[in-house]
Amino acid sequence: MAENPKLNLTFSDGCGDCGEREVDLPEPLPPVGDDFDWRVRDYDGFRLFMMEELAARFPERRRWTPADMEVVLVEALSVVLDGLSDGLDRVHAEAFLATARRPESVRRLLSMIGYDAVRLADPAAGIPEPVPPVGESTAEQRRRLKGFLPALQTFLDDYRAILDAELTPLQRSRLNDFIQEPEEADPPALDAVQHFVEHAPEFVSRARNDAMERFWTRYPHAMDAARAAGPRAVHTQKRMVTLDDYADRLMDHPLVMRALAVSEWSGSWTNLRVAAVLRNNVLLDDPLTAAALGGAEARTALGAAVDDFHNDRSLSIPAWSADPTSRTVLRPYLDAYRMAGQEVFLQDAAPVGIQISISVRVASNYFRSEVRRAVRQRLGTGLGGFFAPGRLDFGEDLHASDVIEAAMALDGVENVCLNRFKRIGNRYPDRSGSGRIRLDGLEIAVCDNDPLRPERGALRVVAHGGQTG
Repeated sequence: MAENPKLNLTFSDGCGDCGEREVDLPEPLPPVGDDFDWRVRDYDGFRLFMMEELAARFPERRRWTPADMEVVLVEALSVVLDGLSDGLDRVHAEAFLATARRPESVRRLLSMIGYDAVRLADPAAGIPEPVPPVGESTAEQRRRLKGFLPALQTFLDDYRAILDAELTPLQRSRLNDFIQEPEEADPPALDAVQHFVEHAPEFVSRARNDAMERFWTRYPHAMDAARAAGPRAVHTQKRMVTLDDYADRLMDHPLVMRALAVSEWSGSWTNLRVAAVLRNNVLLDDPLTAAALGGAEARTALGAAVDDFHNDRSLSIPAWSADPTSRTVLRPYLDAYRMAGQEVFLQDAAPVGIQISISVRVASNYFRSEVRRAVRQRLGTGLGGFFAPGRLDFGEDLHASDVIEAAMALDGVENVCLNRFKRIGNRYPDRSGSGRIRLDGLEIAVCDNDPLRPERGALRVVAHGGQTG
């Protein structure tokens, strides 16, 4: 062991109080050289380095054979170091999206940048559905629950606490029957599995992730496609910052056809007002019933699109059974993506009812009733109609030439005469002569031709010529 240095205290002859402490420190140790090549990564490199070290330490020994104990130890250590080096390389590679090769690593790295690869996976991946449909048949329920079968066979023991808390012994027995014979399971067994899935969100998430990873293991090209799509999705603007962002992002919602954002000074701060034109011209505070949306099928299709949109952005799913209003559906989306501290008011567009009276001359080989019906459809609010919801923009002027062109494009129409073209109301003059109705701001032209709502426009079509019938 190294000894502590000895201290010597010396005093000068002239002053007995003045002394100096002297110590003789040892010479500093020579620096330890580092001749290890840190680029060595494999078995041959480790073995060669250690054999060279042996030869340098024992220069008097000129011959080394594979049977020597030193060589055996060197080769054993080289095998271990080669495995550790390979593991280090794999761990380092799995930490980066570009070099990761394990499906679970790619999925986790994509989730770190906000890309949900499981939800956006190809339907062929067979990922179990997270939200069970309502009112499905027994065959459809069996098909959907069979997607959880691999996870039930693999991970069921990890969720025994949920099984004991949520299922009765009879239900647990029926769940086991479904695992053993999914095709022969009766409706009570399917209901037992359904009950477990609904009360075990961690199990559902694990089952979906496992299905995604198994699909990527079988089809690596699908994993490479997700690897490339994830970074591209990061550059997609989803926040609402500028006025254009508020309008564009709101129009991404399946319920919204047109949107426009304007700012106004309240005297203390700036407020934003966002006006929206919705499906089927529904108002923001009207319940989204089947009658308002054009039928039960249209409401079901819109509900599925809205649910997918909200699931994509981790928003709450609307309670369709309670007939929510459009404002109730849109407000959580607006609050989740608007700027913090920015007050935003959601309002309906300012509809401007248009009164149109048009005369058409029908070709001699066409029926007047059919041409009249075609003109009403072409200038109506249905699919492809001139006044269909979302076709006209906010503040877009209405031109008589566009109306005439739409009518003239129909078969059987030889000539068109626009007799009246004006806003609803006696104080507004007829613009059939000038051919232009000016709109501004949040105004948008509508012509629903509904006798119960005359303020939303009226359309009159007079047909001449053609055949009677």
